[in-house]
Amino acid sequence: MTASNYSHFGKFSRFLLIYTVLIFLNLLYGPLVRATDSGLACPDWPFCFGKVFPDFDFKIFMEVGHRFYSMFLGFILIGGTVWTASVKELRKPFLPYFIVGILLILSQATLGGLTVLWSLDPATVNLHLLNAILFLLCIFTATLKSIHLRNETQTNEFVSGNSLLMKEQIPLLIGVLLIFFQIILGGRVSSNYAGLACLEFPTCNGEWIPSVPEPKMQIQVQHRFGAYLVAFYLLIINLYGILREFSPKTKKYVRMAIVLLLIQIGLGVVNVYMKLPKLITAAHTGVAVLLFLSVYAIWLQRASELPKEKVA
Repeated sequence: MTASNYSHFGKFSRFLLIYTVLIFLNLLYGPLVRATDSGLACPDWPFCFGKVFPDFDFKIFMEVGHRFYSMFLGFILIGGTVWTASVKELRKPFLPYFIVGILLILSQATLGGLTVLWSLDPATVNLHLLNAILFLLCIFTATLKSIHLRNETQTNEFVSGNSLLMKEQIPLLIGVLLIFFQIILGGRVSSNYAGLACLEFPTCNGEWIPSVPEPKMQIQVQHRFGAYLVAFYLLIINLYGILREFSPKTKKYVRMAIVLLLIQIGLGVVNVYMKLPKLITAAHTGVAVLLFLSVYAIWLQRASELPKEKVA
């Protein structure tokens, strides 16, 4: 019995898609907590001033709201795990994703607590962001798999490790890793409060490479040069797709990535000249994550097509 014939499979696929969106929204919420200086509105954890429901002001509302929303995502994950484990047709293809998801959300809660208890230690803040992205990536992968299997009538296969690591896939894998590393650089900018270390663009206070080795300025410049490298590499991926004759679906993901890149550069420039407006700062993080997911989707989609091309 193929997954596409399972009567509840469509519902499960929609559940995963909605859950992916909810996790992404939490990735926007987190930067807003930071942008509004609400990260230490509650000096303790897991409670806030020793209470589940403290006396609220705006900053406490932001911080406690983020905690409650994250807890809500955890309950959904538990429900999804029970659903997946209890249905035979879903158990084998999807239960591993939920087990990994539980491990990631437990580590996310731990890092969230340490972020507060260690007074926004930059390394911990960055790990908190990266762990959240890995959790999103886990559920996003399950979502792509569910959509693929829902539409596939011949097999339950999604992608194999061999197809992901074929020689033709290496340029795409490099792109995925490059953007993930760029997100790390962006997280360093945020966690070290280096967003306004350079007050102009594209140069930094009149210099491409600052002559004064000020730490925050260096972090900002590293992030900018990472962005230039990502932009250049995405153009290479576009050219690679033309030469390799990517399918229309894969080309759609490539175009999506390029559009997101242009938006991301624009948001970065606005951040500098408007001095980090809160919503733009959160959007900058959100678009970075979407860019990462789009290139990741190129890699997976191409991997699902290569074996068929080899047979043809």
